[in-house]
Amino acid sequence: MRQKMALSSILGTAFPSRENVSDPLTGPATNISPTTLLETFIPGYGPIHKFLLYTFGFDVTVLVSLGAILWLGGRIGRSVWTVIWALIAANWMAEVSVSSSDEIHAHLLQFLAHQYRTKSSRRLMAETPTKSAWELDSEDAENLETTVDADGNIKWLNFSNQEAKTQPIFTPAIGNHSFWHDGTYFTLRRKEVTLFDELGGGGAATLKDKEILTLSCFGRSTEPIKALIQHAKSHYHLGHNAKTIIKRPAPKDMRRFGGRGSWVKIAERPCRPMKTVVLDEERKMDVLADINEYLNPATARWYANRGIPYRRGYLFHGPPGTGKTSLTFALAGVFGLDIHVVSLLEPTLTEEELGMLFTNLPARCIVLLEDIDTAGLLRNDPESDESKKVDGDSSSNQDFNVVNLTKALRKAQEQSEEERKKGISLSGLLNIIDGVASHEGRVLVMTTNRPEKLDDALIRPGRVDHQVAFENAKTHQIQELFERMYANELPRTRLQPSVDLTPPLPPTTGEKVKVLNAVVAEVQGDELRALAKEFAARVPEGLFSPAELQGFLLKRKKDPRKACEEVEKWVAGMLEVKRAGGKLVPQ
Repeated sequence: MRQKMALSSILGTAFPSRENVSDPLTGPATNISPTTLLETFIPGYGPIHKFLLYTFGFDVTVLVSLGAILWLGGRIGRSVWTVIWALIAANWMAEVSVSSSDEIHAHLLQFLAHQYRTKSSRRLMAETPTKSAWELDSEDAENLETTVDADGNIKWLNFSNQEAKTQPIFTPAIGNHSFWHDGTYFTLRRKEVTLFDELGGGGAATLKDKEILTLSCFGRSTEPIKALIQHAKSHYHLGHNAKTIIKRPAPKDMRRFGGRGSWVKIAERPCRPMKTVVLDEERKMDVLADINEYLNPATARWYANRGIPYRRGYLFHGPPGTGKTSLTFALAGVFGLDIHVVSLLEPTLTEEELGMLFTNLPARCIVLLEDIDTAGLLRNDPESDESKKVDGDSSSNQDFNVVNLTKALRKAQEQSEEERKKGISLSGLLNIIDGVASHEGRVLVMTTNRPEKLDDALIRPGRVDHQVAFENAKTHQIQELFERMYANELPRTRLQPSVDLTPPLPPTTGEKVKVLNAVVAEVQGDELRALAKEFAARVPEGLFSPAELQGFLLKRKKDPRKACEEVEKWVAGMLEVKRAGGKLVPQ
């Protein structure tokens, strides 16, 4: 009863009665009570109030009025807290923003996904991870489904539920988040902004949603945030010393914004050992020593002191399948460099964008231009082969050629300006590679199957400083390829000891087992070398590329003796195909 009277006094103060309210014009006002107000603004409140009051003796007006007071107080308190927090953020907090167009955005998201996997959060964004064949865990192989035959033996592998077993990764959702790291309290704001095409003449058009991450912490220094970002970058690149990252130009609508976002990662592969490249050791060591000297920081100062542009270009030329691209991957693994692959045949790539791509390269990297001879880089010279051919024609055919040339000129004049800008010309590529504003510090690698088709200006010293010739496999390379393919694959049944190594052995017995295992390995090595020598003797030298031989060996990768027995038949079939000019190779 006392509580009810207290509430009534409070409500009476908040909602004064008729005696406490007067109108300066008309005198005493009509009776206004909380119940009257609630009946006015809430339809059906009167019958409900009377039913509860007369049936249970409960005045619902007290409860509703109290709820209204609490709601109003909450709104006022929230507004006051917003003002206070804004003052704190403006004067006593530091923040750093990261755009999704920069690589740090991906580094932070991966780090936060790792953090939020162990810490609770009520608002997350689920994403399906993409794993390459090299990143599959061993537990995935253990849980792999298989089909068995009638005897219960494993027959076929089954990957139907592989995606269902892939666990998603969780990152902070759009909005505000908070977390602790190394004893510091951080707040994270993740938001999306819309980019508009301001270059178009027909008004703004939506291009893409762009994300911005904003990290904040208490204090007037940004050092804790910088340390967090550096930690995230280190976490992202953890183990990357054993991987080679391949990048390509970003889509056209993102390339025009420039920055490091002009390149996107398309693959991540394990580093290729240099010994797996089928090339003379002398040539490999020559290239390694040359790049190692070029990448030395002292070399950059040496170039600068003598006014020489700090650039280095390499031309790998030879028949297809001889290992030109493989050597590029191996070099990237040895020196820990990323590979930036550029295709000059990309229809949307202009000279201006190619120059911007080269400008946004990192300080140390490998730029790979594959099959440079197929890019159609021709010098715009009136004394070209076609014009010489026209001048040397007979008078009977000259009129016909003149007509064709007139039609070609008229068609060229009718082309739009946008069509003329498409493609990369030889002069444009030379200016990007060796121009005044060209990028320095990169390693440029160009590969070609037909070096005779390249323009002399493209391969002159200063643009191509080192040329490496690749040839078809020689006898010692064939033997090396065979040994590498079948290392540790021969069965060890003849001299394998029957001693059980599970229980502890006496010292004398253990020594005997070690000696016996060494003899087994030596016998296996001798037999493998003998088979490799026999295999190389049956393959003609200099007729087949390492890729062709590797394709043959992969079909028999578990049986070196079978490969040695069937190679002569394969060689005869390949020679017949080459003589006939066919493309289908025997298996």
